[in-house]
Amino acid sequence: MRDYQNGRRHQASGATVLRMLMAGVAICVAGVATVGISTPTMAQMSQTFGFDIPSTSLSRALRQFSQQSGVQVAYRTAIAANAAAPSVKGQLTPQQALSTLLASSGLRYSFTGSGAVTILAADAAAGPADNTGATVLNTIVVAGTGGAFDRVEGYRADSSSSGAKTDTPIIETPQSISVVTADQIANQRATSLSETLAYTPGIATQSGGFSRMVDDFMIRGFNTASGNTGTLRDGMKFQSSVYDGGQEPYGLERVEVLRGASSVLYGQVAPGGIVNAISKRPTTTPLHEMNLEYGSYNRKQISADFGGPVDADGVLSYRLTGLYRDADNWVDNTSDNKAYIAPALTWKPDETTSLTLLGSYQHVDTGFAPPYLLSDITSGKLSRDTFTGIDNFDTYKSDIYTIGGMFEHEFDDGLKLRSSARYFHADIQWNYMMPNVAPISAGGVMTRLASERPETSYGITSDNSLEYTFDAFGAEHTLLGGFDFYRRSYDSHRYRGTASQLNLNTGVNSSGPNVSYAVDRGSDSIGDQYGIYLQDQIKFDDHWILLLGGRHDWADGSTKSYQTGVVTNQRDNAFTGRAGLVYLFDNGVAPYVSVSQSFLPQVGSDFLTGNALKPNEGLQYETGIRYQPLGTNLQFSAAVYDLNQKNVVSYNSSGNAYQLGEVHSRGLELEARGDIGNWGLVAAYTFTDAEITASAKAAEIGEQVALVPRHSFSIWADYGLDDLGLEGVRLGGGMRYIGKTNLTDSVIDGPSYVLFDAMASVDLGKLNADLEGLDFKVNARNLFDRKYYTCVSLDGCRFGEPMTVSATLSYKW
Repeated sequence: MRDYQNGRRHQASGATVLRMLMAGVAICVAGVATVGISTPTMAQMSQTFGFDIPSTSLSRALRQFSQQSGVQVAYRTAIAANAAAPSVKGQLTPQQALSTLLASSGLRYSFTGSGAVTILAADAAAGPADNTGATVLNTIVVAGTGGAFDRVEGYRADSSSSGAKTDTPIIETPQSISVVTADQIANQRATSLSETLAYTPGIATQSGGFSRMVDDFMIRGFNTASGNTGTLRDGMKFQSSVYDGGQEPYGLERVEVLRGASSVLYGQVAPGGIVNAISKRPTTTPLHEMNLEYGSYNRKQISADFGGPVDADGVLSYRLTGLYRDADNWVDNTSDNKAYIAPALTWKPDETTSLTLLGSYQHVDTGFAPPYLLSDITSGKLSRDTFTGIDNFDTYKSDIYTIGGMFEHEFDDGLKLRSSARYFHADIQWNYMMPNVAPISAGGVMTRLASERPETSYGITSDNSLEYTFDAFGAEHTLLGGFDFYRRSYDSHRYRGTASQLNLNTGVNSSGPNVSYAVDRGSDSIGDQYGIYLQDQIKFDDHWILLLGGRHDWADGSTKSYQTGVVTNQRDNAFTGRAGLVYLFDNGVAPYVSVSQSFLPQVGSDFLTGNALKPNEGLQYETGIRYQPLGTNLQFSAAVYDLNQKNVVSYNSSGNAYQLGEVHSRGLELEARGDIGNWGLVAAYTFTDAEITASAKAAEIGEQVALVPRHSFSIWADYGLDDLGLEGVRLGGGMRYIGKTNLTDSVIDGPSYVLFDAMASVDLGKLNADLEGLDFKVNARNLFDRKYYTCVSLDGCRFGEPMTVSATLSYKW
């Protein structure tokens, strides 16, 4: 954190950051006093669920019961201490499962009218009751919102697979995690991962023009742009290049963000964290959904999502998700077309074994959003909708294919085998006129160079692990050990053309692209990354959770320059670790501390020494607190962290690479999300002090990392108007504030801006029974058409997207 006095920058003390954390926690806790307690449904009481709970301690069994049934469980810590529970497996109602779990414990249970369950000692006297008739206890609550891959109703997920590679409650994870649910994606009409994460703390992105094609994020000041740096799908690395194309949000059940150094779980990734997109998977209950959409710039889209059992016994189940879009774009002469289809099939012959196959195909036909000079953006000579390319040349077309599977089998005595694998392939044709080679002339003439880039990439990834749950030395252990592998290949040909001029006043080009194929500035790179890991989650005294993990990675890579013919080989290895501690208070408060490391190989050689570049190394210290108010579906979190990355590659003014760089990031992150009554809420505040502390460019030292604002804030809320007599009507809106961003080689800052979004929907079936299943929704992004831009450098600026409006008619049956 910095302030500016007399032209000098002063570092804030650690005490100041601690005060910010305590203030944030106070805000979060105070917010609870302004809301009421939600009432869960009783519908799940009569349903049967596929329970799979091994023989273990009672407290662990009750947590698994809650996760697998979605039923909240409340009980005094003392009555579950030292108690054991038998295994429970098969299709059972919650009552049947609980009866088995408590059969030999001497405890009894009572379902309340709100759909929760209270566990009591057999001789417990009735205590005071609330207005629902439920006994009021000094309890701990396990919120039943499904497992880490299940559909979440509303805005808060209880569990995550990203924080520990196991199905673990978020409140028990000693590291910052945010989960964006499918409901949030749908209600905000997110059309890219960047839009999906727009209300998530710690994330910074470029404008929508760029994210229309690719997924590229800054997390805690560090770039996460591909599978090589931390963009994942179903816990495994995805693209081999950032330009392979973005992931379609409609195909996702949720998006999880694990902030901070995470190599102990995912190997070679950037220190800021990972973005893990979770695919929609087969369902055991019938699912049918179709959507028709029309919006700004002649946007026409149809999407559908189907799922359910294939056979009467439910051994086979399926999911088929698809989307087709024919649309223009706010940039002239630029389409925004897409086709996406994702079939999935699950084979589950019994409660201990399952195999899920996932496939997808995605075609994108649009135009690349070129980077402009900052001086051109601010000159007023260039409009945000101006097409600065050449017709029939500028394009971005991608075809992405994936096929993979996930196998799981549970042996006796709490041992689980998991094995996942995927093949990814992308073909890209990416041509554009580069407009940032010279400033626009006084007469409005822009000089450009053609860039033609045909690219092919593929990735093969696999993750295999054993999870063993057992009790030893008075503690519950979840031991995870595994091996993962990732082969990446990226073959890029890069050709340039001669200078061509565009008169912005008349729209006339002086010449065509004139691409020369004599010089290929591209390269062909291939690499293998593999690692072994071991982790233990240890819970003792029903309150303390200690997480310990270690990993060793190896990386072998080779890159051939097409221009010089030089082949650069890299071979690296590293050990990384993580340790964390959480304490679970009975009132839903859970403070934690952690330390973690990251490891990321670099390609090339140091200009100063001539030696191969060493891997980047990251080290993070984090402390935080979460609060889940009892009886609600809300979660508040606050975290402060100190994250340092060394061996960063920096470039001098001549473009030579020096491994002299270092980035030090410190910050505060606050988040609130969940549902309360008819309200849905997502809010976040981020302070990021990401300072370049060493660089080959002297002007960069002491500067904030580009694109990363020091301050950002967002809030989204929606409200169902049922209590006001407008049954089925829901209104929502959001605000996003992005603070000033630094351009590291300039005294100029990127300006701050505020964007507003809005949503209105109506369940037509509640207005007319003949329209059962129909829903109509209108969304607006950048509601007041704010003009803004984002920059990664003085010659890397892009306009932000204008106001867009869409209307969607959905039918579910």
